[in-house]
Amino acid sequence: MAQHDDKARERDLPDLVDMLLATGLRVGEALAVTWDAVDLSAGTVEVRGTVIRVKGQGLIIKPAPKTRAAGFRTLVLPSWAVEMLRLRPPGGPDQTVFCSVLGGLRDRDNAIGDLRNALNAAGFTWVTSHTFRRTVATLMDQNGLSPRAAADQLGHSHPSLTQDVYYGRRIANTGAADVLEVFG
Repeated sequence: MAQHDDKARERDLPDLVDMLLATGLRVGEALAVTWDAVDLSAGTVEVRGTVIRVKGQGLIIKPAPKTRAAGFRTLVLPSWAVEMLRLRPPGGPDQTVFCSVLGGLRDRDNAIGDLRNALNAAGFTWVTSHTFRRTVATLMDQNGLSPRAAADQLGHSHPSLTQDVYYGRRIANTGAADVLEVFG
């Protein structure tokens, strides 16, 4: 197991997973975060783009998140994520927080593959890179935060998408029993 842990650390996966859990970012968005988008004093991170591969150019930061209008956002980080970022070394030539081993942009597909391999090796075969995003939405839902708040966190234009795709389904205790007590 330690061998797998060492490999995950070599590939900078623990901090990347922390960032995904702290924000609900898509992997490409997390890989595009640059140090000038992070304000450790305020405990925030700006989402400004996503890493993509362009034929003939290689990896670039597309200066727009997946959902243009809603994708640009400033997120407040939990204190443990701020501390994790404080301990990270400065970025590579692109000043990305999560750069490749060689210091350049990190390929989204390779990062997802590395995560899959590490999670499978650790026995978490059911976890995907998207599970972290879903976890953020689920925790927001379970703690009574609105679909609008979750949509803003995840960068969705429409809260209905957040509700339909991310919020809980088939919940045994929907709260209906308490409301229906008026008929008793």
